Amino acid sequence: MVNSISDWFDSSLILGNTPEAYGSALTAFAVALALIYLIKNIGIGRLKALAKKTETDLDDLLIVLTEKFNRFEYLLAAFFVSTRCLQRGPAFDRTFKAVLLLVFTYRAITIVQELLSYWITRMAARRELSGQAKDSVVRSTQVILRSLVWVGATLFVLDSLGVNISAALTGLGIGGVAVALAAQAILGDLFNFFVILLDKPFSIGDFITSDAVSGAVEHIGLKSTRIRSLSGELVVISNSNLLGSRIRNYKDLTKRRVVFKTAIVYGTKPELLRKIPAVIKEAVQACKAEFDRCNLYNYGDFSLDFETVYYLNEPDYGAYMAAQEQVLLTVIEGLAAAGAELAYPTQILVKKCNCSGSQ
Repeated sequence: MVNSISDWFDSSLILGNTPEAYGSALTAFAVALALIYLIKNIGIGRLKALAKKTETDLDDLLIVLTEKFNRFEYLLAAFFVSTRCLQRGPAFDRTFKAVLLLVFTYRAITIVQELLSYWITRMAARRELSGQAKDSVVRSTQVILRSLVWVGATLFVLDSLGVNISAALTGLGIGGVAVALAAQAILGDLFNFFVILLDKPFSIGDFITSDAVSGAVEHIGLKSTRIRSLSGELVVISNSNLLGSRIRNYKDLTKRRVVFKTAIVYGTKPELLRKIPAVIKEAVQACKAEFDRCNLYNYGDFSLDFETVYYLNEPDYGAYMAAQEQVLLTVIEGLAAAGAELAYPTQILVKKCNCSGSQ
């Protein structure tokens, strides 16, 4: 009886495999699945314990990536191990290979996207972007990079399935050249978006001046940048045009250098001229500004010109104008008290009389 059962296991075939082979495959499936879950639970548990002790977020990222694998993928991996114990037909291998390729390529895409999101977020944080600026940069960059990942993954799957992608690559190359020629301006703006992102000549909220517009940056997009001008309207300018001009960014302005001229009338006595720098210095320091110098530097057409330089530790333009107004008013008061007279454009006409006398 025992020999007959043994002979039956050895001779009976089901889809080309003996019951003993199916038993071995089932055992391999159970062992492989148990090992996968054991490694997963122990690995994630230790990673979570390590994440609580460290300040870096790399271990948190690793936990997130590990938890992306789901139960179906564990079953599929264990089933792959179990099929190694069985005789398989070419059709089964092709179908199963295609399923494995599609499932795990998709999982690889999600992992790559998670890594890209982590990298973009870290880069935005390193560039000190926050709020709307961060959301705009992260969203725009993710759209581009994820599109490239999906295109690359699609070509990889087609090539792995035996599809000749040479024609597809050639078509993509020709189409890419045609698109590049037809959309040079758009691609240039797109490239300059990454220049703005990486080089960071300005950020959202910065007050900038360029050859085309002056105002506060409100939005940085893939193609254009939106600037709120001083007169209140929203100016939309392409990234290429904006970076093609000289840009002055006043965000990091901590000290403003102010230069102004004071014109004194000709005929002022030298001893009074020597007092004028002290008068102007006192006026500047009264406004809590940093006085640098005041010198008589030029004989003008109608005046003796003094040049004054001082520094204002206030980047705000409104504060600068208020301080400059106060300095000028105080200078006028000081000059009037000293007896000096401000000059203004004048002309003196001299009439010559040629009179001939007789003797």
